[in-house]
Amino acid sequence: MNRLKNISCGVKGLDEILGGMVSPSTILVAGTAGVGKTIMSLQMLSNSSKNGEKALYIPITTESTDKLKMYNSTLDFFDDSFEVHAINRQLAEKDPLTTLIEIGNIIESIKPDRLVIDPITPLGYGFIEQEKRRFFYTLDSMLQERNMLTFLVGELLKTELHNSVVSHLSDGIIYLTREDRNSRADHRMEFIKMRGIDPGIRSEITSRKYLYNVNSAGFTVYPHLKPETELALDDSRVETGVPGLDSMFDGGLLRYNSLLVAGTPGTGKKIFGLQFILQGLENNESGIVITFEDTPHQMILDAKRMGWDLEKYVANGLLHFICNNPSEIYTGEHAANIKEIIETNHIRRVFFDGTNHLELSIPDNLELRGYLYSITSYLKSRNITSLFTTDIAPSECPGNEKIDAAPIMDSVLVLHNSRARDRRYMCVTKSRGTKHKRTVKEYAITESGIKLRIDTLI
Repeated sequence: MNRLKNISCGVKGLDEILGGMVSPSTILVAGTAGVGKTIMSLQMLSNSSKNGEKALYIPITTESTDKLKMYNSTLDFFDDSFEVHAINRQLAEKDPLTTLIEIGNIIESIKPDRLVIDPITPLGYGFIEQEKRRFFYTLDSMLQERNMLTFLVGELLKTELHNSVVSHLSDGIIYLTREDRNSRADHRMEFIKMRGIDPGIRSEITSRKYLYNVNSAGFTVYPHLKPETELALDDSRVETGVPGLDSMFDGGLLRYNSLLVAGTPGTGKKIFGLQFILQGLENNESGIVITFEDTPHQMILDAKRMGWDLEKYVANGLLHFICNNPSEIYTGEHAANIKEIIETNHIRRVFFDGTNHLELSIPDNLELRGYLYSITSYLKSRNITSLFTTDIAPSECPGNEKIDAAPIMDSVLVLHNSRARDRRYMCVTKSRGTKHKRTVKEYAITESGIKLRIDTLI
């Protein structure tokens, strides 16, 4: 008796979510036109073929073989080492029984480990429902005879899945969709069902949607950013880098803390963040700056005006930057880039400049908060000290502001410009897990950074 085995999906990110594909099994990849079903299939076949599997692609198409090759050659990942046997779509619709025999003969001749039929929808097109069901039951029996992983690509709406006989015969259903959002579109992957995978993760993956990206470079799925499973928080203290501020946090920030620095434009939030990163760099703690409105070069120049040389830390690999236009951010890719840099370079400090800019890419407030929560939870689980900044509306008194991201963060520091006195003040409004002084301190932005007055003002 054959046993189920897990093999690589061949699509970046998908193995991390599923733990591999179960073989033998039949997977329906469904969605409307233009969501990337074919590119996903070709990438799986290309990578499986490179890994030694015998792969077979049966396109049901009106295109000529030469035209198919021409289209496929534009894909960076494409490897033509797998078998391709095209079937004319018009003939498949006109004479499905002959097509069924032809598919059987091709499979028997090649004996593949992995098969893609793309699309499955035209098969049995002219049949009444009862005959169509009988047709697909016969096809299923034919596929079951082979010990292989089969992908059936279907041009189907989500509402059509329930009545589709193909979905009933499939061991798993992957549904791809395109969601228009303002000036761009998001692609999302959903696992409607998935037999044979670890029951411990099945309920999780079938209850969530996953962002994916598709282009000439290939098909990439983005797993959700999750905290480390073995959580061991380090409650040692770290210096903020701002003279006088550590005493307001009872000796400094906890190693795993996330600090939100909120204020109106011009209150020095960016300088605050760079000062925080520099403090870590001087202690040989690697750092990353995540920014949306400034290039790394501009931030390095701004730091140089304060007398801080960040270039040497970039050169020796201690300092890294992620800079994106907020209107073009793909949050799944953004989180994946953050995770990769952090884990590759053993990052100890993170400066996330301008959470408010994310509103351009994540207009839904609940989704935005969820994204920030996933980042802060992940950083905490790795004992990374993080500083986030955000713009807020002016207030007559520091500490009374409404800040949407505040509940997500461990600590909150509000920066305030006083029009009456033409001075600047700061106040710690929250510090989870440690004592903090709810006093208002005056500070100044000097040529060498932010400094506090030693005496308490209020």
